[in-house]
Amino acid sequence: MFKTLEALDTQQHAQLCYRGVDSYAFAQQVSWAPLACSEIIQAAREMPVMFTTGEHVRPVALMGLRRDTNALVSRDGRWKGRYIPAHLRRYPFLLGATGKANEFVVMIDRAAPHFSLADEQVEGALAMFEGGQPMPEGIVEQARTFLLDFHHELEQSERWLAPLKEHDVLVERQLTLTRDGKKEVAVNGFAMVDVARLNALDDATLAAWARNGLLGLIFAHLHSQTNSNGLIQALEEPLAETETAIETEKMES
Repeated sequence: MFKTLEALDTQQHAQLCYRGVDSYAFAQQVSWAPLACSEIIQAAREMPVMFTTGEHVRPVALMGLRRDTNALVSRDGRWKGRYIPAHLRRYPFLLGATGKANEFVVMIDRAAPHFSLADEQVEGALAMFEGGQPMPEGIVEQARTFLLDFHHELEQSERWLAPLKEHDVLVERQLTLTRDGKKEVAVNGFAMVDVARLNALDDATLAAWARNGLLGLIFAHLHSQTNSNGLIQALEEPLAETETAIETEKMES
């Protein structure tokens, strides 16, 4: 969703102004979003929550059942859901690595409609810099704080979810739509907790997960799969009229 990324620079962007834009058109082709563990409960109320299958386990929220499609953004850019993932709320800002440990730079999507130049005199736009420095308590400092907090939460989430892989309870799944009696893969490349493997864990492990909150997140993840049907109903293309069922299937090895 970031089209023209630039590192925020006090000289290059000295005349840059910012205004809030109540549109999520930038996310119309974003079909999933990374989540922090603190977001899972809220996101799971209306989006299927899955997990990545790579080296690190990361939660993601599915927002579309077809590639480059977001069923929660209307054609005119309105957000149709209740919870907005932090991944989208940080736009048009992004945290960029500098190559040095624990050192980051704030980046912007310069093509975003949020930005304008001071001489353009856009209504509601506020200066981002004054005297070569970010405005005190202004949008730059707010963005930096938000980005750093989200970055740290994502790192913590990886550590918190690591036991799911260590105990081998994740199974790669694909979401399959049924149209006119024929099945077609809608989403793949993500994993779900396998209930049978979860139930096979020893009591000590399950008790530890219950105490630290991991079990609650697993239950939210499992219950969230019913939201797939809601994504079908939210689709505005004619294709949705023939999609009548959705199920998860274990990927064949």
